[in-house]
Amino acid sequence: MRMRDEGVLVPSPNRLVHEPARLAILTVLSSCSAADFLFLQNTTGLSKGNLSVQLTNLEQGGLVVIKKEIVERKMRTTVRLSSRGASEIEAYWETMDAIRARMAADARQGRPGTNMQPRLARGSIPRKVHREL
Repeated sequence: MRMRDEGVLVPSPNRLVHEPARLAILTVLSSCSAADFLFLQNTTGLSKGNLSVQLTNLEQGGLVVIKKEIVERKMRTTVRLSSRGASEIEAYWETMDAIRARMAADARQGRPGTNMQPRLARGSIPRKVHREL
């Protein structure tokens, strides 16, 4: 899906992935082979209810595979990315990179509606702030 910007198509992120709670879950899962429910809850900071709802949405969308099993008389829920989920999260970050690159190019060219100031590189501290430290 793409958005229009003054006659030029701009990439649009997948809405199923783009929602913050689901994006957090998918990002965590993209860095490991699988994660249990408690790990996902602690890592994302989501409540049990919200995590459960978002996992159901992701499962229905075909982005994750949920496995439930009983271990030592307790239910263990394990979640992993499906192959489609891995493709979608990769495509999401590529889309976000394309949007950033487009906005940076527009700002460099002084196009209307791109009143963007250059952002600092990650980890850098502006001189004014650095002096105050």
